[in-house]
Amino acid sequence: MNDTNAFLARLLQQGGRALAAYAANELLESRPEAKAGFGADPFSGWRNWLGGRLDELAAAVAAEQPGLFVAQVQWAKAVMAARGFSAEHLRAGLEALRSVLAGELPEEVRPLAADYLDRALEAFDQQPAELSARLLPDTPQRRLASQYLLALLEGDRRRASRLILEAADRGEAVPELYLDVLLPAQEELGRMWLLGEINVAEEHFASATTKTVMAQLMPRATFRPGNGKTVLAAAVAGNQHDIGLQAVADFFEMDGWRTIQLGANVPIADLAQAVDFFEVDLLGLSASQSTQLEAVKETIEAVRAAERGRRVKVLVGGLAFAGTDGLPGRLGADGYAAHPAEAVGLGRRLVGIDEP
Repeated sequence: MNDTNAFLARLLQQGGRALAAYAANELLESRPEAKAGFGADPFSGWRNWLGGRLDELAAAVAAEQPGLFVAQVQWAKAVMAARGFSAEHLRAGLEALRSVLAGELPEEVRPLAADYLDRALEAFDQQPAELSARLLPDTPQRRLASQYLLALLEGDRRRASRLILEAADRGEAVPELYLDVLLPAQEELGRMWLLGEINVAEEHFASATTKTVMAQLMPRATFRPGNGKTVLAAAVAGNQHDIGLQAVADFFEMDGWRTIQLGANVPIADLAQAVDFFEVDLLGLSASQSTQLEAVKETIEAVRAAERGRRVKVLVGGLAFAGTDGLPGRLGADGYAAHPAEAVGLGRRLVGIDEP
């Protein structure tokens, strides 16, 4: 990271709450109608929303990835618009943020902050990537995914489980059920939550059911002979999402790896100790939001500080890395994988295992 980016990211991290408050005040003074939607305390609502954008701006600046901030703003707009907030007011909030940064930041970093915000404002009216529904029932796998999703939305865990287990009993391979049914259904649930089509309780129920189904599928999987290698998989501190991580861990286990899955929101120090304790050959880290990228960097640094960690290979994945260019390497990782099968193939190459 160059000095200008590092300086701006640090300023935004340290002063974000105050800057967001200034912007919220400026917005509400110029547009009193923007008070609608945040209940009895619109100032706190806008301060928190704009503060979230500043957190994302700091992460994107630190990563030197303007596109990361553009994508985060598009998603934030989609979430708020789905809940009845005026897109015009959301844009005005970003413009107020730009105005405050232009007046409050040191002169040497103002152009950089303005550039990132200008890019986000230029692309503000565009839809975020992957926002449209994906489960068109045009193949047997997608029809099964649609049926599974419907069972989840109706709160029928037994039927959801039975659909998947009966498919496995008919000869559907477990990896294909993960890739073509469970994970697409989960992605669609995430889209529905973002757009306000389901609530948090429904999303939690569906995610818990999918984890149960995955556990039921594993005894039906085919496992390659052990290869003598150990992979440790964890979601970094702050990342509460671990279904994709569980899928990656299960794919490695099916491939013959000794697999240690630590789950969500693992503290940095504990994770670094686990690499040494379990004598890990490959470390898989997951981040779902750009604001977790600093945790990825700090985790890798903590791991590398120990003797075992200097030899371990690090593989990263998750939505936080989607669309980024060269970012995993700059954070200290040895590679990036977009889905479980790709993770296994790259993991094999990183530790020197021949392809099967």
